Amino acid sequence: MAILTETEYHYEIGLTYDGAVVPESRKLQDHMDLRYLSWYLRAGSVEVKTEAETLRVQPGEWVFMDPLTTRSHIFSKDAELISIRFGLNWRGLSFIPPRLAPRVYRSADDAELLRSAEALCAFEAGTDLDSQALLSTQCLRSRCFSDWLYHWHLTREAMGGVTPISMDHRVLEIMSRIGQNPGLGLIDYEELRRAVGLSKAQVNRIFKTATGLTPRQWSDVHIMKAAVEWIKAEQLSVKE
Repeated sequence: MAILTETEYHYEIGLTYDGAVVPESRKLQDHMDLRYLSWYLRAGSVEVKTEAETLRVQPGEWVFMDPLTTRSHIFSKDAELISIRFGLNWRGLSFIPPRLAPRVYRSADDAELLRSAEALCAFEAGTDLDSQALLSTQCLRSRCFSDWLYHWHLTREAMGGVTPISMDHRVLEIMSRIGQNPGLGLIDYEELRRAVGLSKAQVNRIFKTATGLTPRQWSDVHIMKAAVEWIKAEQLSVKE
């Protein structure tokens, strides 16, 4: 088994928000994020639909959504929330497997999760562009974010979403082979058989068990991530 260590991944703060849901964000259809998304509902309600189920979130509740989850949502007009979006880099991806289905956290006892989220949002909202360049500010930002992550992980673990500390070395080899040459064509199962000594069915089984994705889906994620980076860097147009 291969051990997942801190040196193999790192988290990145995304967008944070604490306030009323703006009209243009109240309704979204068939959207998918490449980052982790956490909402805490202060007021109103939201209905989140995925392929598997419909979740209804009320004030005082959290909803956690993993990357690559296709969702539609509708917020009530009086909805207010905390929203924290963050990603990580691990073997070229923005998440650590396995992915979990969206979950509502209904406990009202975890004051530290809310406290750390409020502190992170307040810091992000109150930091201007000039001070963001200071190393001291970056350290404070990292501390606020790490505090939030710690309590997010505790909650996730309590909900049964523990990230595995080890992974079959054959799965890591399959990841590496696919990641080296992602494409829209067929997965080269013959190459994978030579690399790890497993049939197509065995490759699919151990990979899906470890990551929650098929090899084809894993390759598609790499393609999507590369496309986003190319568009952001203005190397290619959306059409290209």
